[in-house]
Amino acid sequence: MLDGGPDPADNGLYRVRGAFAMVIIAVCGVLVVAGLSVIFRWSGGRLTPPEPEPVTHREADPFRVAAQNRALRRYAWWATVVMTAGVTSGVLMAGAGGRLVMRVLALTSPLSEGRITEALATVGDITLPGTFTLFLIGGLMGVLSAVIYVAVHRLLPPGRWAGLTFGLVLLVLFATTFDPLRTDNIDFRFVGPGWLAAALFSALMVLHGMLVAAAANWYSSRLPQYADRGRLDYLPLLAGAVILPAGLLLGLGAAVVLMCARFVPAAKIPPRWLSHRMVTWVGRTALLAVLLTALPTFTASMAVIVSGPAFP
Repeated sequence: MLDGGPDPADNGLYRVRGAFAMVIIAVCGVLVVAGLSVIFRWSGGRLTPPEPEPVTHREADPFRVAAQNRALRRYAWWATVVMTAGVTSGVLMAGAGGRLVMRVLALTSPLSEGRITEALATVGDITLPGTFTLFLIGGLMGVLSAVIYVAVHRLLPPGRWAGLTFGLVLLVLFATTFDPLRTDNIDFRFVGPGWLAAALFSALMVLHGMLVAAAANWYSSRLPQYADRGRLDYLPLLAGAVILPAGLLLGLGAAVVLMCARFVPAAKIPPRWLSHRMVTWVGRTALLAVLLTALPTFTASMAVIVSGPAFP
């Protein structure tokens, strides 16, 4: 039965809503399995950046149009990888996985039936608008996670360890500060047990990071380096038009790239020193220091959630 549903006396409507909820849960289960398959298949790869586009002529025009076009094509490549990895992880793991975790916690908290969550939803009530909102938020979280992965992928260990490490980075640095493991989230006061909520959301966060890495690695290996070839492979950029904040970020990034190409010499983009081994080790040391600094706060927050819920 659907927790928080209508009066069982209205058997027809009640059964329809119950069947509809079961369909949503089944679809989410299939999506999560698909996400796990992507992780298993492609997490052992590596993100393959495009080679610098060759300059075949002098750029004599004062506005450096050719340089801006090259920079914009390179930006489109990176943006497409980010959107692909972000939407894939947002839909298959953050969205679908989040729906399943919430359903499990609703089943393990029967006394919380009918309570209103922080997101103004009813505990156990599975609706299409609520699920769509969850997927939309998951997509945005996925895109932001993909941006972070692209920025730090050189600092992660090689092979399958990269995705696992990135998932742990997301968990320690962001899960208790933003979502889904904020201690000030009122939902943890009446859903639980706390240890189960902490375990499920932690696993979901790590798998989300692993899926971001796997999807980015996979698509970077098949995406043509220049947008004038294989343009259908750049269709994931259209996802930015659906996820409004992501679309705004894409537009802002394109503007910054064009400005840099206009005023910075082509030899400086991207800086060659970024690939130096010493820079990589310095970056890894800095990342480890940030993680160790955040670990006490993360541990304390997890302890608070595990000891809950405060009341049934």
